[in-house]
Amino acid sequence: MDERLKNLKRALKNNTFANVHFTEEQRMKIRDKMQPDIEQELFSLLTERKTATELIQLLHVKGVKSIWQNEGLVFIKLHQAEVAGYVEGLWHEQGEKSYRLTKKGLHKYVATSQQSEAKWSFKRLLNEVKPNES
Repeated sequence: MDERLKNLKRALKNNTFANVHFTEEQRMKIRDKMQPDIEQELFSLLTERKTATELIQLLHVKGVKSIWQNEGLVFIKLHQAEVAGYVEGLWHEQGEKSYRLTKKGLHKYVATSQQSEAKWSFKRLLNEVKPNES
């Protein structure tokens, strides 16, 4: 099966996509569109108070690949959301900090989740990024 997939990939590259070329700017735009927004994933988990450790474990369970080998990204996003007023942090006596969404964060989460289906539409992505044909 693996060999058949390699042959398919080779055939697509040599025939179907042979004349499709993207600029570096277009490639970056495609990568940005295809990478899930971890902030949205975090907001979906913060309807109840959770620690960063719990959030990281839940993101791993959900299969969010952008945090694999990069769990520090979760702390960065939590800090940014806290500074922006979307998340409220509370220190506990054990030295652990827990987080939850504020009303402002909940409004942002709802608004962003309504737009997410359109964002991931492959057809829309293709319309936004046009290849250079040479």
